[in-house]
Amino acid sequence: MSRESFIAEQASEEQDFFEAVNDEHFTRPRASRADSLRARRQVEALLEERRLKKAIEDDWFTGLDEEE
Repeated sequence: MSRESFIAEQASEEQDFFEAVNDEHFTRPRASRADSLRARRQVEALLEERRLKKAIEDDWFTGLDEEE
């Protein structure tokens, strides 16, 4: 096999592998409404937990300052 035919064959295979997708034809798979709500509730729960931990730490440090 000559070098040119090898390169041409390799380029052809790469072109098949890297076939372009036009943006207007691409559709992102949508999550179900239940999945979206579950994810939102999970994020809200994590944010609430973080807020409560911060409030407890702030209250703890405020209590230490008052004792001194």
